[in-house]
Amino acid sequence: MKLEQTIQQHVEKLPLPLQGEVLDYVLYLEQKARQHSTDDRQRRMKLASTLELLVTLNPFAKIDPAAWERKHRQDRPLPGRE
Repeated sequence: MKLEQTIQQHVEKLPLPLQGEVLDYVLYLEQKARQHSTDDRQRRMKLASTLELLVTLNPFAKIDPAAWERKHRQDRPLPGRE
């Protein structure tokens, strides 16, 4: 049996006022889903514009990766192998 049919069978057993509450809840969930997708779209657009700005600024242009690694790397003995 499909989920839709199961839900429909349960809703049909409810009194009419409770069926109205089920409808209200379903409409609320639809609205919430639309709002969530809008929020996600806005976040993705903001992230994309921020990344484009970072590419333009190129904040790491003056850093030599090999020199940075030598400066920050710390050789440590492995646990249990001292």
